[in-house]
Amino acid sequence: MTLLAHQRLVVDQVTNFMSNDFAIADAQGQQIGHIETGGSALSRFFMGSRELTVFDGPGKPLLHLKDTVTFGRDRMEILDGHGQPLAHMVKRIAFFRTRVTIELDGAPLELTGNLWGFDFTLSGPRGLMATVARNWAGMGRALLGHSRYIVDLSPDLAPRERQAVLGAVIALDLIRKKQDNG
Repeated sequence: MTLLAHQRLVVDQVTNFMSNDFAIADAQGQQIGHIETGGSALSRFFMGSRELTVFDGPGKPLLHLKDTVTFGRDRMEILDGHGQPLAHMVKRIAFFRTRVTIELDGAPLELTGNLWGFDFTLSGPRGLMATVARNWAGMGRALLGHSRYIVDLSPDLAPRERQAVLGAVIALDLIRKKQDNG
């Protein structure tokens, strides 16, 4: 079964010094996909993880996230598994919360979160698309700076919408890391 067919995804960070990799599991804890850090080792050393690819299985890319270098608001591009543009993201200025706008096929989507960065919602023209909660992954994982995200997807989302939601969750982690390091 493809990763996009699941209503709940558990995204666990398995980061080390030079990468920002994740394992993606279903609600029962069975791994159904993974996320790998891309880009050169030199660029990752100086700028951190700025390119991530989601795989639906070995050698089956589902989407690619590129964090564009800018001097201002964070901007990211989500490409589908074939390298075609899927969505564009921009972090907005918001007081006491996180706010990211996403343009998917001309439709505006909005990812908003609370002050502490633990609970988020993704909404679009048809209403709530997904909820994202950053959960406790255990003491050892927390000490290493690893995150766990529980993503609950609306059952009526199209595959492209599900890809955009997953890309937004990855972007959320990159934005959080930059804020923590900034």
